[in-house]
Amino acid sequence: MGQALSRSEAREVAYRLVFASDGSDDALSLALGDKFAPEPELKYLQGVVTTVQTNLATIDQKIAAHLQGWTLDRLRRTDLAALRLALGEIEQGTVPLPVIINEAVNLAKKYGDQNSGAFVNGILAKITE
Repeated sequence: MGQALSRSEAREVAYRLVFASDGSDDALSLALGDKFAPEPELKYLQGVVTTVQTNLATIDQKIAAHLQGWTLDRLRRTDLAALRLALGEIEQGTVPLPVIINEAVNLAKKYGDQNSGAFVNGILAKITE
């Protein structure tokens, strides 16, 4: 068994699962790689991915309502996954909003392009006003 996940690492695993649109046990094992999720992180992972999957239509409506000159199908999948994950966490209400936004921006920067962080930050700022 590998090293335990931190909450930020668990969020990144959740991001990968949201990106893949798959919260199955097989996808979770693949996303975890050689790490393991302690009980609190495992509950977080399962909870946030389930929240996103269950509320996907509502989450996408919130995102689409704040896009100017864009549609959901034109967004980078990496940016969309960061936004969906952030809104799933907001829906759960267990993580402070500044942490959610900061982590979403960091994921967008890591997996998107040079404009992704600012784009995700801007959309989340509009949604959470």
